[in-house]
Amino acid sequence: MHNSAVVWEGRSRLPGRAPIVAIVSGLTRASMNTKTGRMAQLWILRADQPPTDAQATGADAAVCGNCPLRPALGGGCYVVTAQAPQSVWRSWRRGRVPRWGAAAVAQYARQRQLPIRLGAYGDPAAVPIDVIRTLAQGAPRHTGYTHQWRTARGRRLQPYCMASVDNGPEASVAQAQGWRTFRTSWTGPAAGEITCPASEEAGKRTTCARCTLCDGAQILDGRKSIVIRPHGYAMGRMQGD
Repeated sequence: MHNSAVVWEGRSRLPGRAPIVAIVSGLTRASMNTKTGRMAQLWILRADQPPTDAQATGADAAVCGNCPLRPALGGGCYVVTAQAPQSVWRSWRRGRVPRWGAAAVAQYARQRQLPIRLGAYGDPAAVPIDVIRTLAQGAPRHTGYTHQWRTARGRRLQPYCMASVDNGPEASVAQAQGWRTFRTSWTGPAAGEITCPASEEAGKRTTCARCTLCDGAQILDGRKSIVIRPHGYAMGRMQGD
């Protein structure tokens, strides 16, 4: 039994149309991430170069789009591409990751009550919407985030993903458009927001796998949006009001 599987491979749906691959890992081995807990992880990666190279040169735009946390844009992305993304990419390049497709992975996740984190690295807007829809609707629970919420392609993700925003004014704009938002902030939640229950500042009351509040916005969704302090190894360069 393989721990990872390809759910889609092709040209990025983000500008440039570079070749990318979408891989779900954590199918048989639990994640070591204590905040997320036991979740399968969707990695969206350049197919033609290692994640470290793509991030260093700005070629990560094919998988991260206009995300301001990209190092090429001066941001402080919390994902260490030399770790899990690089390991997943190398296994795939060596032919060790089978192609299952989104439907098979979603069915597997449902059978094992395994939530899926959409975009452990990379933006879900980079892959076809039917792939994201199949994973989100087929898995028992999911979380998801997109920085492409202003774009037509990003707006199709609203039922499945949170709008990743970087300050209060952005959050207000996104929420007015029907999004629930996920915002980094040094000062804590504003009206209509709560602190991430799995965060250190909230006392780690739960894990993402148990919570899954970050699963997008449904019609007349009255749930709060989420706020978390800047975190990760590059937190000094992360935005957040």
